[in-house]
Amino acid sequence: MMKFSRTAALGLLLASSLATAQTPYTDDSTYRGLGGKEGIKKIVDTFVPMLLADPRIKESFADFDMVQLNVRLQEQFCEFAGGPCKYTGKYRDKTMDGVGTVRDMATVHQDLKITNAMFNALAEDLQIAMEQNNVPSSVSNKLIAKLAPMQRAIVTTTVAQTKPDLGKFLATGGVSQVEGAGGGGITPWALISGYGTRDSWSANAHYTYIDTQDYKLNSYGVAVGIADRLEISLAKQEFKGSLAPLNLLNIKQDILGLKLKVAGDAVYEQDNWMPQVAIGVLYKRNKGIGGLGALGVTNVTQLGAKDDHGYDYYVAATKILFEQSLLLNGTLRATRANQMGILGFGGDKGDSQRLMPEVSAAYLVNRKLAVGAEYRRKPHNLGVDNEKAYYDAFVAWFPSKNFSVTAAYAELGDITIFNPKKQHGLYLSLQAGF
Repeated sequence: MMKFSRTAALGLLLASSLATAQTPYTDDSTYRGLGGKEGIKKIVDTFVPMLLADPRIKESFADFDMVQLNVRLQEQFCEFAGGPCKYTGKYRDKTMDGVGTVRDMATVHQDLKITNAMFNALAEDLQIAMEQNNVPSSVSNKLIAKLAPMQRAIVTTTVAQTKPDLGKFLATGGVSQVEGAGGGGITPWALISGYGTRDSWSANAHYTYIDTQDYKLNSYGVAVGIADRLEISLAKQEFKGSLAPLNLLNIKQDILGLKLKVAGDAVYEQDNWMPQVAIGVLYKRNKGIGGLGALGVTNVTQLGAKDDHGYDYYVAATKILFEQSLLLNGTLRATRANQMGILGFGGDKGDSQRLMPEVSAAYLVNRKLAVGAEYRRKPHNLGVDNEKAYYDAFVAWFPSKNFSVTAAYAELGDITIFNPKKQHGLYLSLQAGF
């Protein structure tokens, strides 16, 4: 008997798992969205050659009967989408026994060492195949929603990687929040920065620019994601005034962040409502006030702040709902920071840690584009600063895993009584990663 190839078994996983781990849709809207039987055939005819050409997984299919895989995938996609098809049998590997031994889901997974990066590569190729056949993202995401939960059964091992594997789905690392943490523009999410899977690590650098009528904020920094569980971030902020009497104002702040994923998975747990949950801390140190020396003001404490440094603690919950093409996030932050800490911490109106809610929602237009909105409530600790909530509406574009762009219209509310009007304007953030 010929020895069964461990890597060739990966070719069995997608089809056999789709056939056994999830139930089909009860209506045929997804089937019709895929283009019916003819549309599904075109998708699979595109998908299979992509698997054979993908350097991440092509060796896994070296000994597999690709003609048979093509036929079975058509049956499975049709059935899962709610179409008039039935999956007709288990797979046979042409390298076994000369004629091919039937292998079920359990035996296929015995002794296999399938990584998250390999699993995600299959799903990503399927996304691209559907995209190339003009399947709407709202439809293709429903098929991905059926595939994602199978990661728990298929991925059975971790293999430490010394180099970043960029193995996560596109956009699932979020962008760099203005304080350096991974998430949206103004609020951290439970997602870990970058595209490294649990077997690897990743890093990115960001530059963010916010321009309102009277102020400008520049933020730049780096973040490292380790094993898709721990995130370490460092950001520097520079806040400037542009209108008298604050036209010379210059305030700088350093922020060190830690985030730990503690439960759930935003991507793979599509078959339940459990979100990904992370806890985090941001240590902030204000470096003083420049440009107001003539007024005798050189430190935020001279504006009424109690301290020039402090901590923000937060818990974030993030859920990606592929079937609805939505990303939802809720964050609860304990903070005493004034304007994120730019105007210090605590003040004459309050000096205790207060719980502030933050929410985000994004619609996944396609796998490279998301549009959404965020809201962040903030404490009002200073008499000289009638602090209001932040909110924004954003568009995030992910042309590759190495680069992303986020543009937004941001409302920052009042910032000090010296310019008593709502501050709003452009938010632009660039992120590069590996």
